[in-house]
Amino acid sequence: MTPDTTLLDLDRAPTILEMRAFFKKHDWSAAKISDPKSRSHEDHETVSYVQRIMDAAFEQEARKRGLPAWSGYLDHTTRLNGEKFQDNPLIALRDNVEDLVSDGVRMLLTGPDEIVESIFSQFNLDDPDLDKKADDFMHNAVGTMLDVMQYDQLAGIVQDLSVVEDFNPHLYPNFRAQDHHKKWYHTDSNIKVEYCPDPESKLPPERAIVDPERIAIFNLMVEDYWNTLDDTEKKIYRLREQGYAQGEVARILGYSGNSAVSKRLKTMRVKFKDVTGI
Repeated sequence: MTPDTTLLDLDRAPTILEMRAFFKKHDWSAAKISDPKSRSHEDHETVSYVQRIMDAAFEQEARKRGLPAWSGYLDHTTRLNGEKFQDNPLIALRDNVEDLVSDGVRMLLTGPDEIVESIFSQFNLDDPDLDKKADDFMHNAVGTMLDVMQYDQLAGIVQDLSVVEDFNPHLYPNFRAQDHHKKWYHTDSNIKVEYCPDPESKLPPERAIVDPERIAIFNLMVEDYWNTLDDTEKKIYRLREQGYAQGEVARILGYSGNSAVSKRLKTMRVKFKDVTGI
C-alpha cells in the first residue's frame, strides 16, 4: 500500500498491519514530538516521570466519563514485527496523549533558561497550597481534554463492542474479561474468583499482577473499600473467602439465621461498587 493510498482505495481487504499503520498515521493522538527511540536515558526518565503524574489524574477523570473499570483490567499490548501496540483503544488514547504532553513538558524544561525561568516565575513556590493547586490544574486540564475528545462516547462504544483483545490477559482474576465473555457467549463462569483482594494479606506470587505502577492505583481503591468495612464485615468477607456458607458464617458469628449475613453481604457489594466501580 503506497503512502497516499487510503483503505477504501484497495481492491482487497486490508491486512491488520496496513490498518494499524493507516490509523496510526491519521490519529492525531498518536502524534509524537520526538521519536521515542531517539530519546536519551534522561529524556526517558523525564517523560516517564510526567506520565506517572498524569496517570492518576487521567484514571480519575476517565472514570467519571465512562472508563468502565480500572485501566489495569484493560491494558493489553501486543508486538508485531518488533513494534509494540496497545490493543485497547481507551488505553491507547491515554498512552498516546500522555506521551505527547509529557514530551512537550520535557522540551520546555530542557529548553533555553529564559523560557524555563518565565514559566516558573508565574508560580509562587512558597505557596503552602501549591501542591493542591497544581493537582487541581492537572485534573481540570485532563478533564477538559477528555471532554474535547468526546471520551464518554468513545468509552461507550468500546464497552458496547468489546473484543477479547481489549482486556489484560496477564491479570487474574480479570472481572471485565469475564463480563465480556458472559455478554458475548451467554455463559456463566464456574471459576471461583475473589471479588476483592484482602489488603491485609499477601497476594500469592503466581497471581501477582505484572505492572506495579498500574496496580498501585487499584490498591488504593481496594484500601479505601476495606476501610469502609466494620470488623464484622471483615470477618464475614474472610469466612466467605475460606469457603464457608452463609449459614455457617451466621453460626460462627452467633446469628440466629443467615438473613443478617445476607444483608451484610449485599451492603458490602454496594460499598465495593461505589468505591471501585467494579
